[in-house]
Amino acid sequence: MLKNHSWYCYYKALETELMQCKDEGKDMSAFEDKIKEVGIEMPYTTEEYKKVFELIDEMENVPVPSNAPYNEPSDLESIHALQLPRTELKPYDKEKLRDRIYGAWIGRVTGCLIGKPVEGWTREPIEKLAKAGNNWPIKRYLSCNNPSLADDPRLCYEKLKREWFVENLKGVSPTDDDTNYTTLYLTVLERYGRDFTTDDVVEAWLSIFNIFCVCTAEQAAFRNFVGHILPPDSASYRNPYREWIGAQIRGDIFGYVNPGDPYLAADYAFRDACCTHTRNGIYGEMFVAAMIAESAVSNDMKHIIETGLRVIPQTSRLVRDITKVLKWYDEGKSYEYVVDRIYEQYPAPALHNMVHTIPNAMIVCAALLYGHNDYAETLGKAIMPGMDTDCNGATAGSIIGMVTGAANIPSDFTTPIDGKLLTDIAGNREVKISDMADRTMRIIK
Repeated sequence: MLKNHSWYCYYKALETELMQCKDEGKDMSAFEDKIKEVGIEMPYTTEEYKKVFELIDEMENVPVPSNAPYNEPSDLESIHALQLPRTELKPYDKEKLRDRIYGAWIGRVTGCLIGKPVEGWTREPIEKLAKAGNNWPIKRYLSCNNPSLADDPRLCYEKLKREWFVENLKGVSPTDDDTNYTTLYLTVLERYGRDFTTDDVVEAWLSIFNIFCVCTAEQAAFRNFVGHILPPDSASYRNPYREWIGAQIRGDIFGYVNPGDPYLAADYAFRDACCTHTRNGIYGEMFVAAMIAESAVSNDMKHIIETGLRVIPQTSRLVRDITKVLKWYDEGKSYEYVVDRIYEQYPAPALHNMVHTIPNAMIVCAALLYGHNDYAETLGKAIMPGMDTDCNGATAGSIIGMVTGAANIPSDFTTPIDGKLLTDIAGNREVKISDMADRTMRIIK
């Protein structure tokens, strides 16, 4: 039923808005009791929605104090002012680029697929599942075909059993938002060209996308688009999820089409991210797009991450926390140590933490650093910590796939999907991943 469709509802909206406002430095003490009085986790009725929206409006309208600890603008001019200076561009190898682009596409698809069955899980149940399949540390697709897992309530979601575990793959990768968006923005570039605008993005969403294919921040923004609330207001109006991971998973194609030019890739990503996100939600997409652009000309993961950080405000929480991961790595701390520290700062099971841009970006960076440029190891280390596993697997996969190239990706990942992908983007129902790479190549200057 519509009222039970979790992506259509404002899921945990009050709790999320409260945490989001606190993150922004607002004083929310006056709202704690008000939220308890409403006492609604997932509202359904018109009257309940009215109460929730009234409170969200009140919280969103509380001003950020002038002495807030972080300077985190959401407009491009201010973001540019807080970037590090641009560095000299590195030329890409034209003969190898197609294989790298193809590898990045395969990486996004297979990284998403390996993480999807355990999306939103924490570390312990993931370890239990993987060990039952003799797959810990994770190095391949997950399996649910083990009698010891028969009574595990996490495996009772039949859709996941049918579509996402390795024994149920049918020679094609199932549809998912993490691959829908890459396909969508390839289509945007084909339709509008490299000079596409934010308005073009909105038009594409409304004309070739389905509102039931988006969730949280994107769902809120889609409602705003339909109500003629356009960017940048669409990103902040009644959108408690404005710093969640949704934009961070959309930036890949902008890195693909700007190999070796991380700043241009980040600017492309901004044109999209500002539709649905603010602050670190925007920076996450710019960061990923820049890393992917740089991964076309470098295989040094630390350098790739540092390049991604250059394009976003140095005064942001995202820079603060990714810098911590780099520091721990330089100090020789273990991968497990890094994951423990991420969970200390962003404890589960708070949904706001599990789906937030920053802790998931930290996990991606840990996977890239501690994956030692090994495709399977990198994907496994992006999934093993939990949180938004399909998103993190897809993003890490995009980068390691670009570095590795399609020719060097193990067949264990490619054979089960037979080079095919299903999407929800109009005109792209079933596509060949190799064709997507060829279409991408035609966009590149």
